[in-house]
Order: sequence, then structure tokens, then C-alpha cells
Amino acid sequence: MTRAASTTSVTAVRTTTAPTTTASECGYFDATSRCWFLVATPASHPRLWREYLDGARENYRHHGVESVVEYGDIVDGLSTTLFFVALDDVGRVVGGVRVQGPYMCADQAHAVQEWTDHPGIAQVYAMIDGRIPSGVIELKTAWCGAQAERRGELTSALSRIAPHALSLLGVRFAFATAAGYVLDRWATCGGVMEDSIPGVPYPDERYLTRMMWWDKHTYVDKTHHTQLPALLAEAAQLEGARVPSHSFAEHGLGDGVGRE
Repeated sequence: MTRAASTTSVTAVRTTTAPTTTASECGYFDATSRCWFLVATPASHPRLWREYLDGARENYRHHGVESVVEYGDIVDGLSTTLFFVALDDVGRVVGGVRVQGPYMCADQAHAVQEWTDHPGIAQVYAMIDGRIPSGVIELKTAWCGAQAERRGELTSALSRIAPHALSLLGVRFAFATAAGYVLDRWATCGGVMEDSIPGVPYPDERYLTRMMWWDKHTYVDKTHHTQLPALLAEAAQLEGARVPSHSFAEHGLGDGVGRE
């Protein structure tokens, strides 16, 4: 997650009125950041997908790690099952996260690339493969725009996305890889740092990337009391939402197995 601002925008919305959603989208309002979070697929909302990616590229470029976005590899949307975008009260895209999976094998996970040729790669494989029967998804390309009015609150809201992704995709496990200071914030919403796997210098020596896991069966108990009310309020807004028809499985990367 990075700190530079995004200049992208969508059709203006106000915090008192939810953006219109279709059958292939869902969303919720976060009262703390005053942002609407729209959950969609690249296929169902291609313009918003490009605006999210452009914002991510701009933010990562600010920190000299634009290559981490892998824009050319992911812009077609085929590796992304869902993406979450935060819209401020004038409709600007001010942050987001995308989700890959459910996976059928560890080789599909980007984390494998990050640990290749580093200590811990065997544990990464074993941990992902061992959890695939219960469903495993991976969170990628998180960013928060510096121009967000309530940036601290938005950062907290972004850390709550993993539990929502678990529920929407009907899987038990989610994981993310990032620098420790990012994962420390995400730990407030049920994420657990995987201490058995040593960190890696990814994307370069300036960063020590670690792995964090969420378990659908335990994340509520591990969520900090300051995060729990917002998490439950957002989950209530998403109650009854269904996974959009476009999925990771449709492109030969999974077949729907590993669901709870």
C-alpha cells in the first residue's frame, strides 16, 4: 500500500447516496472514511477497473516500485476475480485492492514468485497447497491515495477487505504479502503474520516482504475492538450478495473447487 494520490475519477456520487450497482456488482458504505466501496469484476466494470489500475500504478511509481503492479500482465483482468474500489464523496477512486483465486495449486499464487530462490519457499508451497481444499484467495495491488480526505480511516477500511472477500467468494483462507508496516495495520482485522516463513527482499532490498493469513473461522475473534463495529456493519450491507458470474475459474485457473 502506498501513499501518493490518485487523480482518477468516476461518475460523481455523494456519500448520502449509494452508487448504482448491477447484478454483477455489490458494495457498502464506510461511515468512518466516508467512502463507498464498490466490489466488481474487471469484465463487469472495465472503466472502473482501468481507473483502479491507473491509480495503483501512479501510487507505486511514487515509491519507485511501479514494476510490482505488473500492469501489462494484469490489465486484461483475467487473473483477477474481484476488485474493491473506494470512491470518495465526489466520485474519485482513492484506493482499492484486487483478489486472485480461489486457487487450485500453489503455483498459481504470486507469493511463490516472491519467495523463489529464497529461504521459506518450501513452506510457502506447503502452506498454500495444504489449505486449498478449504479455499484459498490472494489479495494484491493494495493502495490508498494521499488525497483521500480521511486517509487514516480509509487505510483502516482497506484492511477490512480480506474478511469481506472470504465471505463473497465462499472460501476459508485468504493471504497477502506486503511490507511489515502494512501488515501490522491489516492485523487489526484478523490477519495473522506467518512467522514460520522468513521475509524476503521483495521487490528490492528496501523492503522486507512478509506473509499474512486470514481464516474465516477465526478472524472475528482476532479483530481489534476498534475495527469490529465497522467490519460487522459492512458485512451486514453485503449480506446476501453473490459472487459475480465472471470468475477466476472461467479462464482455466480454477474450477470452483476449494469452496467451503
